[in-house]
Amino acid sequence: MGELTDIHSHILPEIDDGSESLEKSLAMIGEEISQGVKNIFCTPHYRIPYTKEKEETKRIFSAFNEKVKEKNLPVNLYLGQEIAVNENTLSMLKSGRLLTLNDGKYVLLEFCLTKKTMDVSETVHEFVIEGFKPIVAHIERYPYLKIEDAYDVKRGGGLIQINADAALEVGKIFGGAHVKKLIEENLVDFVASDYHYFRKNNMKEAYHAVTKRYGEEVAEKLFFINAERILKNRD
Repeated sequence: MGELTDIHSHILPEIDDGSESLEKSLAMIGEEISQGVKNIFCTPHYRIPYTKEKEETKRIFSAFNEKVKEKNLPVNLYLGQEIAVNENTLSMLKSGRLLTLNDGKYVLLEFCLTKKTMDVSETVHEFVIEGFKPIVAHIERYPYLKIEDAYDVKRGGGLIQINADAALEVGKIFGGAHVKKLIEENLVDFVASDYHYFRKNNMKEAYHAVTKRYGEEVAEKLFFINAERILKNRD
């Protein structure tokens, strides 16, 4: 297993529902390290009630990154946001009010978790037209999206992330059928933790489950090779 990259986490302290204190955030970093993660994207929610502006988010990230460095923790931290999409999101990104991943063109987008409020693939394509590289966060959590919708997202130029706990299901006899289909159809680009303090981090176990079922080459792409594109801001 190589050094994993986690493109979706809620580790920053006191900014969203991910961690309520510096101590918990540092403990989360320790857990990421134990999971084999080397590169972590801190992606706090941007949705009501978590709507800190870009500069405040950068300040919180910078202060936390300094604490991590002071403790000589062997990880690299990068900043972004998990942005809940609404009618203003694209214009806010274009004007620089919201954060992309690592100040590049990749942007992590969240859609409504309970019902269809917009056409996901068409919305993703709108971001692509404007020069962004949208990643649909935890696509398995949207009950209204089917496999064909995932195909439409990819055809429109979008990318797809699933959570590690969902990827872990592919190693089980029952459950995870939807996620299995997504992986088997080569629709998934990234597996990430979506780590909150109150959730278990399953990155290592998920990596081994995907490796066992689909092989090391697939697992490496989903857990760190594809993420190199974001780290290096390239296609």
